[in-house]
Amino acid sequence: MYRAVRTFSTTPICRKPDLVQQAFVNKIKEFGQKGGDLANSDPAVKKALQQELDRVATKYQFGNTADVGKLDVKLASAKVESSVKAELEGKTVQDLIAQVKAEEKRFIEQQASRRADEARKAAAAQGK
Repeated sequence: MYRAVRTFSTTPICRKPDLVQQAFVNKIKEFGQKGGDLANSDPAVKKALQQELDRVATKYQFGNTADVGKLDVKLASAKVESSVKAELEGKTVQDLIAQVKAEEKRFIEQQASRRADEARKAAAAQGK
């Protein structure tokens, strides 16, 4: 009895490089080389940042702009309410099912009424 086994392997030479992954890795390396500096910033942005830091430092009477980073900032998180939950508040699944069935019944009745009207119009048109 013979047994056939198939194995697949790829070598780094045969494997095509993923261009998106390589671009991502290159960008991470580029940001790492910049250290703690701003990413993609030109001198105008750095100047505007320094002016803003100076303004905050003078407003809160800090000795220098390095102390601005030590400000105790507490932001309250916003309460997010689900619109679906608000819409369905107080309704049960059975109520929703009954509502859908009632809407379906009305739709079917409207379709039947339209078909009957079209049939009457077609009969009247052929009778002329």
